[in-house]
Amino acid sequence: KKTTDSSSSSPRKKSTGHHHGSLCLNDEYRNLREHLFRAMPQNPHYKPLDKYCVSVRDGIKVGLDVVFINLAQKFANLKSSVELLSDVQEYIAQLSELDDMGYDCTKLWQRFDALRSFSEQEQAARLKLEEITSKRRDKEVKATLTHTRISELEAELKRLKDASKTQEEEIEALKATERNYAREEEKILQEFRSAATAPW
Repeated sequence: KKTTDSSSSSPRKKSTGHHHGSLCLNDEYRNLREHLFRAMPQNPHYKPLDKYCVSVRDGIKVGLDVVFINLAQKFANLKSSVELLSDVQEYIAQLSELDDMGYDCTKLWQRFDALRSFSEQEQAARLKLEEITSKRRDKEVKATLTHTRISELEAELKRLKDASKTQEEEIEALKATERNYAREEEKILQEFRSAATAPW
């Protein structure tokens, strides 16, 4: 990350190259620009623009002011970490370009770094939450299968108990019938013997 040395920044509120640029901005931008540049005084050198003619330089300077203002506004209006992390490289490129032009981006870099740190922490926490949630859902699926299996086994156990009870009842009924036939057999056998031993 490239930042400018705050000790090299002029205490003046405006650079000599800003007066013309502000005239090209609407009232809202001019007011916002004045507010931001009071909070973050600027005196950019614009050395990389020396190769351009004055009219081109002036247009680029206006554009750079807009970039500075837009970055400050974006950082102030971010609502979620996703918004920041999706454009990290673009923000770094814009801040670096402003640094190269002599803008004092110290506060912008500090805000960006703080937001990125929180965003990365939030992303890590979200990933951990998703991991835990996934594990919990897997456990719930397995628990549901286990409960279903238990219900099936309980139903099977009840069926077996009912079958066992029926079998016991049938066994007792057969025992009773068996005793009846045994008595009948004994009775017939006695009658047989009586008939065999009856006097002539």
